[in-house]
Amino acid sequence: MLFAYIWTMAKFWAGGFLPILLLAQGKTGDLILISETGEPFRLYMGGEWISEGPVTRAEVHDLPEGPQRATIYIHPTEGKVIQLRRTFYVEGGMIEYYALRKRKGQYTTILYNRAPKAETPPPAPPQPLPSSTPSGTSSGQPPSPSQNTTIIFNPTIQVQTGSGTQVNTSAPPSAPASPTTPQIGNSSYVGPCNCFIPMSRESFTQALQTLRQEPFDQTRLEIAKTIARQNCLLAQDVRSMIQMLEFEDSRLELAKFAYDYVHDLSNYFTVAEALTFANSREELMRYIRSRPARQQCGLASSGLTTPSPGRPCGPCMSPQSFSQVIPTLSSIASETARLETAKQIASTNCLSSEQVREICRTLSSETSRLAFAKYAYSRSCDPQNYFIVTQAFSSTASQQELMQYIQGVSGR
Repeated sequence: MLFAYIWTMAKFWAGGFLPILLLAQGKTGDLILISETGEPFRLYMGGEWISEGPVTRAEVHDLPEGPQRATIYIHPTEGKVIQLRRTFYVEGGMIEYYALRKRKGQYTTILYNRAPKAETPPPAPPQPLPSSTPSGTSSGQPPSPSQNTTIIFNPTIQVQTGSGTQVNTSAPPSAPASPTTPQIGNSSYVGPCNCFIPMSRESFTQALQTLRQEPFDQTRLEIAKTIARQNCLLAQDVRSMIQMLEFEDSRLELAKFAYDYVHDLSNYFTVAEALTFANSREELMRYIRSRPARQQCGLASSGLTTPSPGRPCGPCMSPQSFSQVIPTLSSIASETARLETAKQIASTNCLSSEQVREICRTLSSETSRLAFAKYAYSRSCDPQNYFIVTQAFSSTASQQELMQYIQGVSGR
């Protein structure tokens, strides 16, 4: 009996189940890890080094399905090598795209995209330093508001509307751009930025329609985050999405989150207009002032400079852009929030002395005017004319204090 049982099981394994098992075991996937910070790393996986030296992108092919343990050795620009142990999950037949990120001084990894192995790979994660890729184009006209319609507002995102909203990122986007000097495409913007090529207007229109059809605020927030994460937005885009959220907490959360995925950071002060409460605006301005831009769009071709001893900031903020500043500041009731917003504008723009003076005049108290005038001096594109800022003061003592401050900073 025992011999018959063993013989029967052997035939079962050999003739039926074993080929199926071997087929399942043969299903493999790929893993791609990209450094969003631009800091190189080495990846150790499966008992071997994936690259000969530090890189910003590592690819591992034909991994068996399931969890894969790895160690990442990060080589920061300063300090010692940092060791990070991670377990990546790989699904057979798929390419798993992970990003190495740094948040609040801590490194972490996050799965930001997945695509079938047979498909064209998606672009690098949003705003990596080494290179950038363009956002996709719209696929067709905006859908009708009928139930269960699927719209594609970016090749990497599909949103299912109607009963039950779903977001997935499995569809393949266009091929990534070559790792040359980033281009701005049709955008003429010059200044600090966190990504290079803004989302097309057609695609963003469809994205807004998707948000409009979602009845639940929390789901709407998550969809908006996905739109931001997978695209390069304009400041006005972020403001439009925030205005579609009902709760102030959700609006502030999206305003902070989307900052990392915005092209024209110099205009981000307009996002504050979408927030209802003064304390929310103050918190947003303090948050983004603590997060400097990762790139300068148009830096090489425009002559854009950053301030340094003996060299003023430049070029000056354009009159067209500045025309939005005074109405925005005037609409803010809280003096503290208005001052924080003014500082944020100065931190991402090069202001002329006349522009600083006009901003000072929107502030009610002499203390706030003096505080802003001192703060904005390092962002002046014509510091030789900064004396005209004193025209915004009503106190001689404030005028003298500003002049003494400038003398101390410039050493003259």
